[in-house]
Amino acid sequence: MTLNINAIEQLAAWYGNSDTLADVRSKARNVFFGNDEPGSVKYMAGTGDANGRERRFLGWFGFNFRLPDGRHPAEVAADALFVGSELTSALTSIKAAMYVMAVTTMVIPSKAVFLELEDEGFRVESRILSRELHKDDVLCAHIVPVGRSNWLVCPGWLVWPTHFGPGVRSQLKKFQIDPIKVERFLQQRMTTKNEAKVEHPHDKTLEDAVARMTAAATAVSKPELVRSVEEWKTMVLASMKANDVNGFSQKVMGWVGNVPSIDDLNRWNTTPQPDRGGKTADEIFEEQKNQGYNTAR
Repeated sequence: MTLNINAIEQLAAWYGNSDTLADVRSKARNVFFGNDEPGSVKYMAGTGDANGRERRFLGWFGFNFRLPDGRHPAEVAADALFVGSELTSALTSIKAAMYVMAVTTMVIPSKAVFLELEDEGFRVESRILSRELHKDDVLCAHIVPVGRSNWLVCPGWLVWPTHFGPGVRSQLKKFQIDPIKVERFLQQRMTTKNEAKVEHPHDKTLEDAVARMTAAATAVSKPELVRSVEEWKTMVLASMKANDVNGFSQKVMGWVGNVPSIDDLNRWNTTPQPDRGGKTADEIFEEQKNQGYNTAR
């Protein structure tokens, strides 16, 4: 017998409440939420409720955190709840658990969703996800394999507030972030009361954007991004005429090269976009962020 969603919830209830793990769970909770870290916390809209925060902790604690003996708490829970072939199957799934930031490619209503992570695909059985997700939504979640081709979602999943373009999607494995970094992002932690808000540049014209990009690219030794206004205009118009946005994005991503994080990549996304009301990628992101996240209950 393989795991099912009810068994996943049984595991979470056990390792989330067991007296056996009480001390280590308390210490792990401080690590996950950064209780000893400086700064005040102001969660993004829709992410700060007690239930949502606890679910995210349970996902990380059960399937990421390692006890002194090397096991995950979910393994300890399985050992307490299951026997025989059920235990063997559960442990196999738990040890293969993954935390992914993946793109939704298809939704089967009331049944499952399909996720894509570059060259990998996951069929996730979940009525809840099939109601909450839409094509191109980005899901951050712990998933565990069951059987040969199906996966289950664990507690604490959330939907990222923006969609990813083809450039990021083609290199999405480089941008995977762990659950603690996701939690810090949601916390919007401020280190001081008087900390100034970061002001991103806003280019009013293509000439301004090209001048800024040229200066920035030169400073970080990315010569492929140093091009004239006419060159950029020619490439953009050719892409629009051929309806080849993917090709254009992939070409620019190739020039940008390796970047350490999505935040670093967004340095190049501050030019107003005429087809999006003249808003920059950063402004679009902020609007969607402030509308709140979907989190599992």
